[in-house]
Amino acid sequence: MKTNNKKTASLPGATRLKCPTCGEAAALPASVGCKSPRPFCSTRCADVDLGKWFQGQYSIPVVEAADDTIVNALIAEVEVAAGYREE
Repeated sequence: MKTNNKKTASLPGATRLKCPTCGEAAALPASVGCKSPRPFCSTRCADVDLGKWFQGQYSIPVVEAADDTIVNALIAEVEVAAGYREE
């Protein structure tokens, strides 16, 4: 049986966000001068997400730089096609 938590209780007309870590309803926005773990449901889920950042689980894959011989061959091909250089 699920209990109704005041932190994640829904407001009438409010957009329901889901916690990106666990999928539960996100915490309500904080009132003035207070902190809220939003968009997470709790500080625990926010800390789990922060830990993933520290461990490098959220990263953008790096594409290897092109080899200069490939670049030079492409430049030569374009120059031949444009008539700047003979083959």
